[in-house]
Amino acid sequence: MLPIGIDAWWLDATEPENDDLVGRRVNHSTSPGEVFRNVYPLVVNKTIYEGLRGFSAGEGEQSDSISRTILLTRSGFPGIQRYGVATWSGDVGNDWDTFRRQIVAGLGISVCGLPWWTYDAGGFFRPGDAQYTDAHFHECFSRWLQTSVFLPLMRVHGYMTNTEFWNYGDKVTDMARKSLELRYRLLPYLYSEAAWVSLENGTMLRPLVMDFPQNIQALSLKYQYMFGRSLMVSPIVEERPVVWKTYLPAVQGGWYDFHDNQYVSTGWVQTSVSLDYIPVFVKAGTILPLSLGYAENVQKALKSDLEIRVYAGTDGTYQLYEDEGTDYNYEKGGYSFIRLFWDDAHSTLIIGKRSGQYEGMESVRNLKIVKIALSSDGKSNVTEKSVVYKGEELKIAF
Repeated sequence: MLPIGIDAWWLDATEPENDDLVGRRVNHSTSPGEVFRNVYPLVVNKTIYEGLRGFSAGEGEQSDSISRTILLTRSGFPGIQRYGVATWSGDVGNDWDTFRRQIVAGLGISVCGLPWWTYDAGGFFRPGDAQYTDAHFHECFSRWLQTSVFLPLMRVHGYMTNTEFWNYGDKVTDMARKSLELRYRLLPYLYSEAAWVSLENGTMLRPLVMDFPQNIQALSLKYQYMFGRSLMVSPIVEERPVVWKTYLPAVQGGWYDFHDNQYVSTGWVQTSVSLDYIPVFVKAGTILPLSLGYAENVQKALKSDLEIRVYAGTDGTYQLYEDEGTDYNYEKGGYSFIRLFWDDAHSTLIIGKRSGQYEGMESVRNLKIVKIALSSDGKSNVTEKSVVYKGEELKIAF
């Protein structure tokens, strides 16, 4: 399939459907089918992945110049992540309780070592034609979609559904546009966190036990989670709340509201509810790379000018990762790191010398540095500076 450009495969029903192995003897009738039924998706995805990676014009030689393969599979098994696999939760309903259970399921899958997971935003089974006009469904769908901005993959899918946003009216379309724009803005962060997953065994979707194992209150929360190492996501999982409560564990320097940059300290905090987004908070000491402007695809978002947000209150470090984006040359060292360090005491951001290189690398980057800090009146003070980065160390003092 590679000669015609297919590098992404949707492998539906990658389990022995209808319990075909139950009660059967396999392996020349020496073993019960039940022993092997759960490992079936691992073997299926392994076969597809290795076949695609091995496709080349040479005699059985593995090709590293082909496009990266991604497999979206309905079923998984431990170890499947090594085959370029993302799982999703399958054919689920669309109500609030189902939505809540998706979040819990995704966090559980993540701690099993399967980092790439998502769901059908809005549910697979929808409420028929009423879905296009039902305000109650529109609100629930909005929360599914807004939360999916902060999942390893963001997707919408529905059975017997015209899922284009404009079918649901102007309000849903406007909300969806804002969600998609935010996802594209986050791509430099998403891509760097994805590299951390692949190169350093990180996990993007993080139940709070991973970052706050000693905090009893944090461990009791089912639906809040860290997205990457810096963002606390607090999905709205109920209909029509007036305010929303989020628990922010004690961290040095406190937390900031991602949407309005206001300082929010720690403990239980209460925020007003917006129809356009869900609450998200950022730890002090975070250095958050974002794309500048509007991008309608991944390539433009990753090659755009960058906004580097610095949330003051304590020292912080971050490593911006970049590569060609479409092939396997990163496995042979074809990538670059830019290390960033925030010196809180001297209010200075140090952008280190670029390490590594790759074909097509942007040698010059325009950066907008945004410092967000708690001021003496208890509010946030935002200051900006623009710099041109040419691969050599820069120090930006505020």
